[in-house]
Amino acid sequence: MRLFGTTKRTMVVDLDAVLKSKGVRGRAQPRQQLQILRLLSRMGQREKVNVTAVFVSEPLSKAPHNTVFDGVRVRYAKSDDDMKPQLLAGVKQAGGSAVFVTEDVAMENKVIRSGKDTLRVSTFRKLLDEGNEPIINKPVKETRGNKRSNGRDNRERGPRSNRKPDRPAKKQQQVDRKSQAQDEISQMIDLVE
Repeated sequence: MRLFGTTKRTMVVDLDAVLKSKGVRGRAQPRQQLQILRLLSRMGQREKVNVTAVFVSEPLSKAPHNTVFDGVRVRYAKSDDDMKPQLLAGVKQAGGSAVFVTEDVAMENKVIRSGKDTLRVSTFRKLLDEGNEPIINKPVKETRGNKRSNGRDNRERGPRSNRKPDRPAKKQQQVDRKSQAQDEISQMIDLVE
């Protein structure tokens, strides 16, 4: 799903708001921060957008302040009060291609007045979680004791004659009603043959 068309955009994301919406209470642990950065990286590659992530945290050793980690630019705020300036610095650094992701309505309005686009965290979460859906057509490795087959084979189900019918009578009634309706319409119209 290409959200922004052909223009290469830069999403500036308030990751504390995203983590809070995912159920993380308090400050995220470094392991959680790295996981979300990798998730953002995959989303950025899939959607073909640049991503700038802003945390309230001490800088991680694997991802120092204002550097790129797995394709995601990482910025850190020392406190909640320092978060807004870091987010605005990220938007300014992104320039005209910035898309600001936040739940803070006052900051969102400020960014909109400056001519930039915004996205709510709830909408961004849908975009972020889209890549985590299971692939339906992916083949399942057949192993003995596989929970999906429960050790049974389709041949053990019994002959088809013992199964319930697929309600052919109901389907036939629907077909009869459609043909009757078509006959009534045909009678009202003068057909040219």
